[in-house]
Amino acid sequence: MKYYFLVLITLIALFALSLIEAAVIAIDYGTDWFKVALVKPGIPLDIVLNRDSKRKTQSALTIRGEERIYGSDAVNLGARFPLNTYFSIKKVLGRLVDDQSIKDYQSVFPNKIIPDPIRGTVVFQHNETTTFTAEEILAMQFSHAKEQAEAAAQEAIKDVVITVPSYYNQFERQAILDAAELAGLHVLSLINDVTAVGLNYAISHHNSFTEEPQYHVFYDMGAGSTKACLISFKTSNVNDVGRFNKTIINLDVLSVGYDRSLGGQEFDIRLQRHFAEEFNKKFSGKLKSSIFTSERAMTRLYKEANRIKQILSANTDAIASLENLHEEHDFRLPITRRDLENMTADLRKRVGGPIKAALDNAKLTLASIKSCVLVGGGVRVPSIQAELKEIVGEDKIAQNVNGDEAAVLGAAFRGAGLSRQFKVKEIKVKDITPYPIEVNHSSEPKESEDGISKSKEYHTVLFNQFTAVGTRKIMSFPRTSDFNFLLNYAIPDEVTKDFGPTNIAITKITGLTAAIKQFNDVGVERPKVKVTLQLSESGIVSATEAIATIEHQSFTDKFKSFFGVNGNKSEESIKEVPLPDETTSSSVNASEPTLETNKTQANDTEPTQKQTKIETINLNLEVEYVGIKPLGKNEKDESIKRLRAMDNSDLQRRTREEARNNLESFVYRVRDFLQNEVVLQVSTESQRAELSSKLSETSDWLYEEGEEAQTVEFKTRLNNLKLLEQPIAYRREERIKLPNAIFKIKAVINSTRDFVDEIKTNTTAENRYHTDEELDKLLSVCGKVEEWLNEKLELQGKTPPHVNPSLVTIDIDKKLNEIEREFLILVSKKPPRKPKIIAKTTDTKTTKVDEQSTSSEGSSTTEFVSQSTATPMAESKKPEQSTTTKTKHEEL
Repeated sequence: MKYYFLVLITLIALFALSLIEAAVIAIDYGTDWFKVALVKPGIPLDIVLNRDSKRKTQSALTIRGEERIYGSDAVNLGARFPLNTYFSIKKVLGRLVDDQSIKDYQSVFPNKIIPDPIRGTVVFQHNETTTFTAEEILAMQFSHAKEQAEAAAQEAIKDVVITVPSYYNQFERQAILDAAELAGLHVLSLINDVTAVGLNYAISHHNSFTEEPQYHVFYDMGAGSTKACLISFKTSNVNDVGRFNKTIINLDVLSVGYDRSLGGQEFDIRLQRHFAEEFNKKFSGKLKSSIFTSERAMTRLYKEANRIKQILSANTDAIASLENLHEEHDFRLPITRRDLENMTADLRKRVGGPIKAALDNAKLTLASIKSCVLVGGGVRVPSIQAELKEIVGEDKIAQNVNGDEAAVLGAAFRGAGLSRQFKVKEIKVKDITPYPIEVNHSSEPKESEDGISKSKEYHTVLFNQFTAVGTRKIMSFPRTSDFNFLLNYAIPDEVTKDFGPTNIAITKITGLTAAIKQFNDVGVERPKVKVTLQLSESGIVSATEAIATIEHQSFTDKFKSFFGVNGNKSEESIKEVPLPDETTSSSVNASEPTLETNKTQANDTEPTQKQTKIETINLNLEVEYVGIKPLGKNEKDESIKRLRAMDNSDLQRRTREEARNNLESFVYRVRDFLQNEVVLQVSTESQRAELSSKLSETSDWLYEEGEEAQTVEFKTRLNNLKLLEQPIAYRREERIKLPNAIFKIKAVINSTRDFVDEIKTNTTAENRYHTDEELDKLLSVCGKVEEWLNEKLELQGKTPPHVNPSLVTIDIDKKLNEIEREFLILVSKKPPRKPKIIAKTTDTKTTKVDEQSTSSEGSSTTEFVSQSTATPMAESKKPEQSTTTKTKHEEL
């Protein structure tokens, strides 16, 4: 019984927890900005506002000591603390330190980067004793996004969908997943950002799709990169509950094209360097050092370049201006839109590359697409828009989605569907991976004629380019001992320069050799090892299961073979067949790869069928990451411990600031409060003087010793001040509210008495259903309340105003409730039911009542009788009348 009770309590707790964590968020984390969307039962899907009531937050973080500053505040601090402010973390995730992309990053941002001693990835040297991995910096920003959402949802949040660029490889995607785990988030799925835009488009344009596919290109130029995604939309009918069908939307991503380094940030960098060169040129004879050597000055120029770019997107000219930029020299430079276009002419030539790649990969032309939907901040640059119009045609340019928020809203919709806690419009999404993935392995060693064991190398493409994510494959390996295979990206050389490592992981299959040894005493056919490999919805490839199927002879069959009975043998040659093409739907698993087996008999006599047994053995999977290793368990535990300590420090700091602000605002408020006219009436001079003195003392303390005080001292001082202020505030409130309360209770007493008098004097005995006892009880309650009120009013008249009143509003409310309770009992009493009157028709010529006849030859009379005296003939008509009524209702 005790065990049952514990189990029941546990289930209730888990159910309650599932309700608490019902909300789902989406994070669209970009190079310059991130957005958060929330979906929660009872709350429409929408963007979460940050602490500044903005719909997006800048992707920047400043760390000063134990304090972390996010968003626009971090950007403003970046010029003062450039080494401790982190921008554009998205560019360094899942990359080795010696990658060209990291060198490009360091040419713009002054943060000191060192390699991780184990993984070779980016580690920021924050100061002499502190370092942060890129995943930790991102996790802090994810935690900040999580706090924003929890403040809006008023509950704890775990589940999240995060957008990533479609060109992200496994290492970059894994870095996002690791950062989310460090932030305490459970990732339902990663989703390609442009796919999320397409999903948002499908939601808002669902009425425009038919069974004929529509092709749209979604062109997204963000701050750091540019992507073009070709998506097909169409409707289809599928089985619903029972015999019914329903119409769903199919969203199929056909191909993608991208440029990893073409984005709005490149325009900022060109402007920044132009400003720096002009500054050096202007003050060439007056500078001790080049402005390029000043981290603060270059950071300020980068921020100014972004501001100028936005101005030139709407105007033809602007003026860059910064005071005391470098070595006490001010900077001021006029610039025109034409200047910006000239210095970025080479970038415009790259604008059409992603579109061309997406169409070529899908073997479609521009004539096939219905529109090119533009999203992202980069497409706001006039020269970019002009280039796109020239490439695809102005008639096909569309901006019919919110370019800033479409991705995060689409991701939130995806999260709502994946959580299965929300009923959403059914849209079947088929997303893809942009890179082919292959398996490299060696065959079982065989001894050649020269006595040397040799193996044959195999390179099998497991997932082709643009394979649907969520696909699972099963590979069969004919093996008799433990082996391993390599998963890697099979990409051309021209892609690898921007790609990073291509080898993903070596998977070791163990336990097979030991299993084979168990069958040494019996005949064993060559075992087949089936390995399940999965390309997850997040685009992560992994081996999930390995099973060996061993077919062996029974002991009897082995005994016969020993004496040469049924001694025919067969030889088996095994050839690997290329994997079949994947299905187009992510919901259907791909076909299992097959093995062709050719058997040739030693003689023409068909051997007698052997008695065999089949054993299935689960094998062990050991994964060794060889490209870029994800964060290990120990590393994660250490990072989580450190980040939680920083979270607690932030919480303590915010709590202290809140306590200090509460005390400071209380001092200012009560100073004004003491000058109130009513306060002067309900307090004595000495009471006000005492409180005023304490306020002055606290104000002086705040700006002296209070600068170093702890939270508890702020709260203690606030409570002590409230002990002096609250009695005066209470008397003031009662003095203001009491007249209205007295007027109300007197009015209720008078109205109640009038109600009773009306019943007693103007209601006949036949129509009256309240007894005198009930009415007198109500009058008695009114009388007692009135007597109490008069006593209290008399006592109140003798009470000085600076003393707590004898008559208070809360007591008046209680007395009102007494009258209301008795009144409701009286008025809720239902009157007795009156007898129903039923029409009785009697024909003078017959004893039957023909209800359908309206023109009888004899005269007919109608009389009304009560239900209790109705004749059987009248009662017999009831079913017939009921049927007629029902028929009429059905016709209506």
